Parts: sequence; C-alpha cells; structure tokens
Amino acid sequence: MTIAHVVLAASTLLGWSDVTIQTARGDRGFAATHAAAVAIDRPSPRTLETLGRFDLERRYRKDPEHALLALEKAARSQPSAELVYALAELSWVEGCRNDRWHKAVATGRYLDAVAYAHDYLFDPELAAGRAPADPRYRLACELYNAGLERVIRAAQADHPIDPRGKIKLKAGDRDQELQVVVERGSPWQAGDVHKLLPCSDFVVGGLASSRNQYGLGVPLIAVREGDQKAEARRPDEVFYPAEMAFPLTAFLAPDSRLRDPGETAAGVRRCTLRLVDPILYQFVGQPPAQIALEIDLTTPLAYMWSRTDLDRFRWTGLMKPEQSLERANLLMIRPYESGKIPVVMVHGLISSPLTWIPMLDELQRDPAIRDRYQFLLYMYPTGVPLPVAAASLRESLVQARDLYNPDGGDPSFDRMVLLGHSMGGLLSHCMTLSSSDELWLLNSDQTFDDILGPADVLGELKRLLFFEPLPFVKRVVFLATPHRGSDLGKGVIGRVSTSLITDPDSIAKLLGRLVKDNPDAFKSRFKRFPTSIETLATDSPILLAILNMKPAADVVFHSIIGSLRADDRRQTTDGVVPYRSSHLDEVASEKIVRSDHGVQKDPLAIREVQRILHEHLETSPAAAAAGPPDVAAGYPPLP
Repeated sequence: MTIAHVVLAASTLLGWSDVTIQTARGDRGFAATHAAAVAIDRPSPRTLETLGRFDLERRYRKDPEHALLALEKAARSQPSAELVYALAELSWVEGCRNDRWHKAVATGRYLDAVAYAHDYLFDPELAAGRAPADPRYRLACELYNAGLERVIRAAQADHPIDPRGKIKLKAGDRDQELQVVVERGSPWQAGDVHKLLPCSDFVVGGLASSRNQYGLGVPLIAVREGDQKAEARRPDEVFYPAEMAFPLTAFLAPDSRLRDPGETAAGVRRCTLRLVDPILYQFVGQPPAQIALEIDLTTPLAYMWSRTDLDRFRWTGLMKPEQSLERANLLMIRPYESGKIPVVMVHGLISSPLTWIPMLDELQRDPAIRDRYQFLLYMYPTGVPLPVAAASLRESLVQARDLYNPDGGDPSFDRMVLLGHSMGGLLSHCMTLSSSDELWLLNSDQTFDDILGPADVLGELKRLLFFEPLPFVKRVVFLATPHRGSDLGKGVIGRVSTSLITDPDSIAKLLGRLVKDNPDAFKSRFKRFPTSIETLATDSPILLAILNMKPAADVVFHSIIGSLRADDRRQTTDGVVPYRSSHLDEVASEKIVRSDHGVQKDPLAIREVQRILHEHLETSPAAAAAGPPDVAAGYPPLP
C-alpha cells in the first residue's frame, strides 16, 4: 500500500473534517449576501406612491438630487416612517446608479441610505408607522446592511480601517469622518485588530453557515497578526496561534438629519462605526426598538484555520513526531476570560485541531454555552508514544492553570471540561487518573525507587510514566475512544503508518541508559516503547494499564460512540473502533449515534456535547449560586 493509499484510507476511516474556504469572485459574495438590497435597482411602487403624494415623482425622474432634498425637508417638518423609508430606498438606488463612474457620490448616497434606514428602525417618533411584519421594515434592515458594507469597502479602498482612529472618506463633494471604536467589554482590544475583511468576501464549505444569526450590521473577519516565534510572545499570548481571526460586526450609529438640521447645510454627519464582539452582544438598540445583531461566527473560524499548516502538520506529527513535539500546545481562539469554564478539545490519531471546527462552530451558537464557556484546542504530534503525548497535554494544562488561575481565585477554571476524540480521549482520560506504577511495570520487574541511574534520566521517566489526576479537570467526554484498542492498529493501515514513523523512541532511549546499571531489572521482552499506532492494538498492554488506573473520585465521564449500523450494540462499530472498545461501565451517560469514526462532527453527537455542557453548568457551584442562564433574555443590547 502506498502513502497515497494510506492518506485516502485514513481520511475516510479517521473522520477528518473537510472544511474549505474560498475567496468569492468579484462582487458575487456581496450580491449573494445582500440579494434583497441588490434587487432594488429602482424605486419600489410604494416609494413612487410616496413621491407622488408630495408631487415629487416627475421631479425625481428629472432631478433626483433636488427631489431628495425636498423629500428630506418634508420629513424634517413632519417625520413619518413612510417618508424616511422612501429616503433610505432612494438614497440606495442613487448610490447604485453612481457606483461605477462617480464613487464619491455613490459613497455619500450609501451613507445616507444607512442613516435613513437607522432612523426608520430606531427613531421612537416613527414607531407607530413601522412594524416588523411590514416588508419595508425588513428591507430597511437590508438597505442598512448593504449600504454600510459599501461604505466600509469605500473606506478600505484607500487605507485599511484603523480601529484606534478615524475613517476619512469622500462622500459626494464633502469630506466625511467616521469615528471607529471597538465596543467596550470585549477581551479584544483595538490594538488586536490589524486587518478587517468582510465575511461576504469568502465562501465556506463544510460548515452550516445558514445557521448564522440574521439581523443588523456587517459581519467582519478581524485578523490579529502575532509574532511568528512563540518565544517572542508575551506570557499571556503563549497559547495564541501566530495569526488569529475572530468575528466582529460593524454597526454604524449616525446622527439624524431629522433631529439635527444644523448639520444639513454642510451635509456632514457625525458617525461612529462600532466594531461589536458578537460573543458579547446579540442585539442593538433598546426595547421596544431592539433588533438582533447580524452575526457570522463561521467564516472567521474557517478563515483562521485555513491560514495554518495544520493539514501538513497531521502528517509531520505522525512521521517525525519528536521533531514536532515542540509545537505541542494549547491554542486559543480568543483571549482568556476569567469566570468562564475552559473546554479543551483534544484531537485523535493522524489528525489536528481542524477536526473540531464543525463542533466548535455549532457550540458557539448556543447563547448559554457562549456566555459560560471558553474553548481551547490542543495540538500535538500523534506519532509520539502515548505517555509522551499525555505528559505534554498535562504540562500544557498546568501551564494554563499557572497563567490564568495561579492563586485559585477563579472557580470556573477549576471546572474544566475535556473533549477527547479517538486517541485524544485516551490522553484526556490520563488527566484524571492516578498511574501508580502501572506503566513502569510494563518494562521492569523492580520498583522505580530501586532503580539506579542518572538523575536526569530518572526524572524524565518519572515525568512520563508517573502522574496524578489534575484537580481542576472535572468532566471528560469520550468521543469514539478506543479504550480497549482497535483492529486498525494491526491492519494494513496501521502497519504502513507505523513504518512511516522515523523518529527514535525517546522512552526506549531513556530505559536503555538504565540497563547497564540495572542488568536484572528489565524484562527480557523489552526492546522499545510501542508507537502511538501500536498502542491502539486490541491487545495493547498500555491500554490495559490505563484501564487498571484509579480515576479521581470527583470527575464525571461521558461516552459518545459511533455506530455504522443498528446492530446489537455489542457487535456494532464505527468502522475503526468497536463498541466493546468504546464502552466503559463507569460513565454517567453513553450515547450511540449513527456515525462513522468521525463522530465529533455528527449533529447528534454535537447535540449530546451541548447537553452535557448544559448539565455541567447546572452542577457547577458558581452556576447554582447564580441560577440558570436566562437564554431568553440573551445578551445586553448595545446602548
């Protein structure tokens, strides 16, 4: 079997997630996102009726500029929802007409469309004339969003938007300024935003983008470009990827010409472009004129991971694992937030954090989970022996504890949840176990304390083979975890994959240095430590040793198991791991879903993780004191 065959078979069996992102061609992304507004290329019948009511229809056809000024004067004199909507629609139409040849004029009109749509949607004196069921209400939202995106694109045509300053652009024959602010309360600061990209510039495949929240505003990808060298980063950035992408929604708050005619003569509006963290805010405006914020969490997530080398790392991490071990680390998707429970996602064999994108994308849509949890992904080379990988995860989690909760003052950190897929479930399990001498006795007939050797060798072996439960890990979810191994380890794919691993075995080298000083201490069968793939064999001594270890008494376990067919559960399999291997008697819950080994991306499995996280909130002392999350109330609106 060739390496190409191994790649194809592994991708099928191991459940890799196929998430893609491509740049939209030309203006297609904008047109698809704002289809309702793009379709408004001329005044609607209702707007023509409004023009006719003020004897402006003929003038509009001959001189749109003066017709709009006359309509605006009428609106200032006697504001009505009918007049203001007409102004928003006509401003959009005129912006589109001038877009190709008179960019500055078009930008001014788009800005007017946004401002009038804002008046229509939020002005309290217009409340009696608008209703969410009115088609004009929904179109006003579309005009606001499309007009604002056109303004943002015009602003970025000359210079990137600086979140710490102002936007200067030409709007018709006037110079217009927009103050830019990152909305307060977010862990993201203005200095974290090095680049802003409209989400509509990209097309995502493999994720449910249709689940994004529709509302008001322009979803953006904010890019934070960190130092490429991990050692050059600040201590609080140790778990940041080199480049982070996160969602922001642009919301423009302009003044109203209906209420501030003093600005009308100059034609300049006072405007603030607010960059809103959609994890923190869900609505804009105040009741009763409160509207959902337009939110796209999916595209920034896909963009971020498309910029990494994780697809290549899954193979270098298998074939040259110890050379790649220095990259093993937790990866954050947003700054740490005290008071939120960490959820750490640990991937499986020949995989990477990319495997979690579908689940992560879905979980972030749940308001209670978004409000109470923060997600970290663990990346490691999957070719290293299991004890090495487990020690690396343990040290990363302890490092996070020392960084974010050094004095134990944040009880939420001490409620950590681990999600482990396949071999990642085995690593997660090890975080909750007391090893005793189970792993050591696989290689020696004597107790570790009786072994002679260099202090550094003994210290390293103790770090790898002896451990206690991490006290801050309180719940573990196993997804397709081979507690008793898999036939894959002995099959053709397992044998070929094992042969690809070229790095020397670090544990075997350490043990080998002790043989001379302890000639009778090691079992005759000792040659080397098994590779990660060999560890997954159904007769693996390491897996048996792990099952013999004692778990912490206060940790709750759950199992989610894939099944390709509705057979007797004792006979079923996900194609890689049979039920008899995934099943554990002591779990608090077990959920079987119709899925292959890639159970972490199955919708029912994601719903089960969602249920477990809600259950974890209910059993958390801090959550119990605060009461259940008021999901119906959602998040605070922007003032």
